[in-house]
Amino acid sequence: MVPLLAGQAADATPLERALVGLVRHAHEVPAALAPTDLEPLRAVAGDGALDYLLVLCAFHFITRIADLLAVPPEALPPALRRFEPLRRLGVGVASILLRRMDLAPRPYTRSFEGALVQLETALGRRLGDAVAPLRPRPKLVEAIALAVEERDRSSLDRAMLAGVHRVVERALPCSPEESAGFHARPSDPIEAFAFVGTRYAYRTTHAQIEALRRAGLDDLGILDLAVAVADANQWARLHRLAGLPRDLFSLGT
Repeated sequence: MVPLLAGQAADATPLERALVGLVRHAHEVPAALAPTDLEPLRAVAGDGALDYLLVLCAFHFITRIADLLAVPPEALPPALRRFEPLRRLGVGVASILLRRMDLAPRPYTRSFEGALVQLETALGRRLGDAVAPLRPRPKLVEAIALAVEERDRSSLDRAMLAGVHRVVERALPCSPEESAGFHARPSDPIEAFAFVGTRYAYRTTHAQIEALRRAGLDDLGILDLAVAVADANQWARLHRLAGLPRDLFSLGT
C-alpha cells in the first residue's frame, strides 16, 4: 500500500494509478482542482469515475467530522472521544445519515430527472443544466440534495454556515506545503475551527473546542459546526472536479 500511495508500485494498474493521483491532488492542492483532474480516471473507468468521485467527497466529509470531534472511525469508543456529551450526538447524527443512504450493492434505479426534482425542491429554485455533468450518475444529484436538506436542519444560522463556506474556500490548500506544516490561524474561534478543519482536521485541539464554548456554542452547535466544515470541504472538491457552478450550494447570504 505504501509504495502504491508513493507512486512507486511497479505492478499498479492504470485504475490504481489514476485513483492515487486524484486522491493525492484532492488532498494536497484542492484549490487547484478542475474537471481535467478527473480525466485520467475517466480514461480507465468511463462514467464510473463519478462513482469514485462520490466516494472521494464522502471520505473528505466523514473523516473531517471524525478528526474534528476526535471520533475513531472504527467503533466510536467513548474512552477515546474528546468530549463525552458529543458521543451520543455523534452516534445519533451518524445513524440519521446512514439511515438515509442506500448502501446495498444494488443498481441505482432512480432517474436523473427524479433526483433533479429533489435537488431543485431542496434549493427552492430551478437549476436548468447546472448539474448536467452528473446525468450519468444521478446518485450524485441525490447526494447533493440530501446534503442541502441536512444543512437546512442545522442549529446554526445561515449567516454562520455561509461564513464557514467562505473560510473553507479561502483555506483550501493551493500547494502541498499548505496541507502540512503550521500556519497562522484566524483569531475568531469559529473561523479558526473551519481553517484547521480544512487544512489538517486531525490537529484540532481541546483548546479550540473550549474557545467555541466560550463563543456560545453548545454541544449540538459544535457538532453542527463540524458538519458544516465537512460539508463545505466535500462540496469544494465536488464542484471543482465535476464542473458544477460553485454557487449551486449557496446559502444566499
